[in-house]
Amino acid sequence: MKAQHVVVVGGGLIGLSTAYALLREGHRVTIIDRDRLGGGAATGNAGELTPQQVAPLASSNTAKDIINGVFTRSSYLSIEPLQLPRLALFGLGFLRASGAKRAAKGAAALAQFSGGILPALQRMAADGIDISGGGDGYLMTSSVEPDLQAAHAAYRTRADRGWGEGPGPILRGTQLAEHEPALAGGVTGGFMLPGEFSLDPVTFVASLIAHITANGAEIREGLTAERLGDGASIVCRAIDGTSTTISGDRLVLAAGAWTTPILRKSSIRSAAVVAGKGYSFTVPVERMPNTLVHSMDRHCVAIPMHGRLRIVGMMEFGSPPERLNRQKLEVLTRAASSVIAGADWQNLSEEWVGARPMTADGMPLLGAIPNRPEVLVAAGHNMHGLSLGPVTGEVVADLIAGGIPPPAGGRSICARLRSGGRPHKFIFPALR
Repeated sequence: MKAQHVVVVGGGLIGLSTAYALLREGHRVTIIDRDRLGGGAATGNAGELTPQQVAPLASSNTAKDIINGVFTRSSYLSIEPLQLPRLALFGLGFLRASGAKRAAKGAAALAQFSGGILPALQRMAADGIDISGGGDGYLMTSSVEPDLQAAHAAYRTRADRGWGEGPGPILRGTQLAEHEPALAGGVTGGFMLPGEFSLDPVTFVASLIAHITANGAEIREGLTAERLGDGASIVCRAIDGTSTTISGDRLVLAAGAWTTPILRKSSIRSAAVVAGKGYSFTVPVERMPNTLVHSMDRHCVAIPMHGRLRIVGMMEFGSPPERLNRQKLEVLTRAASSVIAGADWQNLSEEWVGARPMTADGMPLLGAIPNRPEVLVAAGHNMHGLSLGPVTGEVVADLIAGGIPPPAGGRSICARLRSGGRPHKFIFPALR
C-alpha cells in the first residue's frame, strides 16, 4: 500500500480515531480543528461502547417524545419552538424513520458494526491507548414493568441475531437492591447487559491525542473549515481572519455537527447533520455504583469513572449548541436523583453541554463523495461517536487503501455494508 498524506478535518472522536488508524497504516496525517482536539462531545459523553445498544434514536416511542418535547420543558428530548422552522425537514425525516419497518432497517444497518466495536478498541489498547476508568457490563433499569420486559426481550432478540451479548435475567426487589446497593428505592427492576464496556473519555481522549502526536501527526488547531477546495484540500479561516488552504492526497471530513455547512458551501448535497445538545455533570456520592447504570424510564446514565460519578442525558435541539440551559440541567438532575441514592445533588461539578451530531434517520454519513473519490466523509454518528469511533477509523483507513476493512464478527464490515451491489447503501445513503 502506498503511503499518502491524509488531511482529517475535525478533532472529535471520529477524527481522532481516523487519524490513529491512518497513522497505524503508515500514512502521513494532518488533523485540523476549529478549536482544540478533543473538544465538544469527545470528553463530555457517557464513555459507553455498546454493541447491544448501537441503534438509531428514531422509533415510535421517541417520535412521540419529540412531539411532546415541543410543548413541555420537562422532557428529556425537546425542541425549542423558535427552532422549528429550521428543523422542519429534519423533524419530518425523523418521524419518517420512526416507523416500525424503517426503524428495524436502521437498527440492522448500525448493527453491522457491532462485532467490530470492542475489537477495534482493544487494538487501540494494545498500542498503549488508555481505556481505563470504567469496566464491563451495564445495569439497565426501569420501574415500568411492561417496558422492562419489552427491553429485555428486544436485547435478547438482538443477541440471537449476533448483535452483541444477550441480557442477564431480570432482577426485582431485594434481588436488585442486593445486586446494586447504590440504586434509589423507587427503582423496581433491571437486568445486566454483560457484553458492554465503558471507559473514562477524558483519559481516553487525552491518551489518544498524545499517541497521535507522538506518532507524527501534524496538529493544526484554531482553523475553521469553511469549504472544500480543489482536489483533496480544505479552505479554512484562521482566528485572525486570514484564509488558508490545506491540501493532501486524500481528505476526510469528520467535522461532526459542522459537516453540513462545509458541504453546502462546497455545493454538495447531503443528508443534514444537525447539532443536538447533550448534558453531563459529576456528583459526589456516598456509595459508587458497581457498574454503569442506564435508566431506561428516566432517560439518564450514571457512570463510575475513576472514582467520580458522571451523570449524562438529555437531547435538546436548540441554539447555540455551546449554551448551557440551566433548566435542562435541572431536569437531568431530577431524573438522576430518582435512580441513584445517597448523592449530593446540590454540589454538582464538571457541568457540561455540547453538540451531538444527529441525522434524521440515525445513519452516519460514511464514504467517498460521488465523483470526488479523494474526499471521504465520516460524520453524523449521533450518540454513538465513542462506540463507533474506533471501528469507523479502521473502515476509513481501509477505504483509503482501497481494500476491504478487517473482519468483524466473522465477515468484513465492507461486505456487510453492501446491498444490491451498492456500497454503503444504508450507512451513506444521501450524499450526492
